[in-house]
Amino acid sequence: MEQEYIIEYYPPRNAGGQHVGIISKGIKITHIPSGLIAICDMERSQMRNKETAMRMIAAGLNQLTREEKSL
Repeated sequence: MEQEYIIEYYPPRNAGGQHVGIISKGIKITHIPSGLIAICDMERSQMRNKETAMRMIAAGLNQLTREEKSL
């Protein structure tokens, strides 16, 4: 399953004071088979950002599946 994703880390884009930007907390996940991309840097925790991005990918995949079934 990990082979289906490209995971990239980067510094957050938002202005968040002294605690943001210390380490790369933003994350970009690309689902290779579908081309879906999720970007998240809203949380201070890299793990939470990854979880949120994975939920975004899962929601997108569910939507694609529903659209394919309706065709």
